Amino acid sequence: MSVLTRAVPLLLVLVLTAFSLGAAEAAPSEAVSDRDASAPQAATQIPFGFTLGDAQQPTTSHVAKLGSDIAFPPGTFDGALGGLTSTVPITGKLSIPPTDGYFVAFRFMATTGRVEIIPDGDATGTATVHTGKDKDCKATQTNICADTDVTAKVFIKLSEAKVDGKTLDVGPNCRTAQPAAVTIKALVPISLPAPPVKVTSTFTAPPFAGCVGREDLSRLLTGLVSGPGNTFVSNLTLRCFSTGCKA
Repeated sequence: MSVLTRAVPLLLVLVLTAFSLGAAEAAPSEAVSDRDASAPQAATQIPFGFTLGDAQQPTTSHVAKLGSDIAFPPGTFDGALGGLTSTVPITGKLSIPPTDGYFVAFRFMATTGRVEIIPDGDATGTATVHTGKDKDCKATQTNICADTDVTAKVFIKLSEAKVDGKTLDVGPNCRTAQPAAVTIKALVPISLPAPPVKVTSTFTAPPFAGCVGREDLSRLLTGLVSGPGNTFVSNLTLRCFSTGCKA
């Protein structure tokens, strides 16, 4: 057998080996490419901003046990909508300034105090988007609107309490032991211009804790304030959506 004859099979083996190695190296790249193609895209986040409360309907909470209303200064709700089709997630940050409240304890004791709403994280929920100013969005008089179901968890903090003008020392950390869950279900506008929309929610005020000054008044305040049947009422006014809002 000649040298050339013996070299041909060896050459074929080398060629086949090189081809196999090339294919093996290409496979991982193709797999990575496939993973990249099927990887989920970043969720749509459309910013929006509402003002809470106005002259016609300030943000008001009715305390059922005391039979008293607490009116808050105008606040804000700023968040993001996860798209404009069907049902999408919605998140937002609630901000309501503190206020001074007046109550009548035990039906005869005039009581005042500073009331503060402290969010426990972001509000979350869903929004089902609708279109049609003369159809689904007729109530909001806008081209686009959404049925929202959003829950904000908030602590209720009390300070600077006085009974018949005398200081009631509740300490610096007097608030509900757990956050209250305030759920807003309403049809709201998500296009401008838009009129305000009145929203109402009923919630339970949890027991108080940490109301310690000269003595622990947590149980007293729990008996006076905590319980079901409290209401939250406000006018929501859309002030920006998408391009006019901060992301």
